[in-house]
Amino acid sequence: MNIQKLAVATAGVLGFVAAPAFANIGDTITYKFDLPATASFSSGYPVVAELKLTETASGVVTFELIPNWVSPGFSHNNSTVNHLEFVYQGPASPTFAQPLVHGADIKAFTYHNKSNMDSGYKSDHQHISIDWFAHNKANRFDDTPYTNSIWTISGAGVDITDFTGTVAHHTAGKPDPIFGIISVDPYSLKNPHPTPSNWVSSQVSPVSPVPEPETYAMLLIGLGLIGFFARSKKTV
Repeated sequence: MNIQKLAVATAGVLGFVAAPAFANIGDTITYKFDLPATASFSSGYPVVAELKLTETASGVVTFELIPNWVSPGFSHNNSTVNHLEFVYQGPASPTFAQPLVHGADIKAFTYHNKSNMDSGYKSDHQHISIDWFAHNKANRFDDTPYTNSIWTISGAGVDITDFTGTVAHHTAGKPDPIFGIISVDPYSLKNPHPTPSNWVSSQVSPVSPVPEPETYAMLLIGLGLIGFFARSKKTV
């Protein structure tokens, strides 16, 4: 009986170790901004932008904002990305940085411990805002020459789940719940309407790495031990 208990306990531990945690190095998620931040909204709008988050190191999450410059709502050499806000529930006052190669320069990074966001939204916890340069500035975020903007958020205890485990809500019939809000100006579609400058992300697409071969091996070992001792019990 003691041996059987040991086998089950061993298999349980191995199975637990084999189950991959969500916040592993290399994990990614993507916000898709595809709904106008108005009370009149529906599906069928093109994706205005995608925000890709990657767990690049322990305590470091890398962000890449990729506007959909080929969308018919953008005006070439005229439309710019101005502002971005997204939810957050991690440690207070995380560190912001842009790598050497980062696309469009960021004018301001702000951590907010209050819940009020753009367009009347309120985050359930905290949120973070990013500002780019104005239309008349040479380093403004448009499709010439910038196609994206990259930055990192880091700190002890920060991981990718801090940006997916909470949402923002609205009480006036706008898309709800959401993960973030982006402001692009001008943006105008002929159909459908309305097409305001503020768009929200109501969906998140998780992409987790394939578990390492060692993970599968450990799981098989645990299952094998269960089978071995179960068979031994029958033969006794």
